[in-house]
Amino acid sequence: MRFKLSLLLLCLTLAIAGCSQTTSQPSANAPQAVATSPSASSSPVANTASPAPPVSAQAKIDACALLTSKEIEAVQGQPLKETKLSGQSSGGFSMSQCFFTLPTFTNSISLLVAQKGEGSSAQDPREFFRERFHEKTKGEKERERERDKKKAGEEEEEEGSPPQKVTGIGDEAYWTGSRVGGALYVLKGHSYVRISIGGPADQATKIKKTKALAAKAVARL
Repeated sequence: MRFKLSLLLLCLTLAIAGCSQTTSQPSANAPQAVATSPSASSSPVANTASPAPPVSAQAKIDACALLTSKEIEAVQGQPLKETKLSGQSSGGFSMSQCFFTLPTFTNSISLLVAQKGEGSSAQDPREFFRERFHEKTKGEKERERERDKKKAGEEEEEEGSPPQKVTGIGDEAYWTGSRVGGALYVLKGHSYVRISIGGPADQATKIKKTKALAAKAVARL
């Protein structure tokens, strides 16, 4: 019995030792970790779209915003009653015109602002001044006078009343006499204003008054 028991214990000891020496090996079929790179669709893409360029457009001018009631009263002696704004594109120009109505209607003021228009027929105000007021033959002046009246709707000038240069305002300025009192043209940059006033004053006084008002208007162009 002792011999059998000793033999049984020896067999168990050998069996346990054999198990402890056995190590687990990874299976050949076991899945392996694979390093993958981010796909092109998931990687961040820099925004290469450049911002849209600013639209080049000439600012529209509100002629009625170029004079205040106080400025008008300081020249004409009466405050502003109301304004009437109108605009048109004609003769290559984009024009804004305001009629400043005063309590005494004959003292009212007309102010027009002309800028270069759009399209192939557009005309620069500086070119208009060069053609309209600079020295030319009598025949050229007559033809231009007729053409310009159609372009800008100006009052008919009196015969034998050439434009009179006015200094000290804008880039250049000219007074043109007419049967209804005349108008002052003032060039500033690539715009010009035409201003006329009513009332019983003589031409010299009207030139002085329109120059004072035009100085305020062109400062706001």
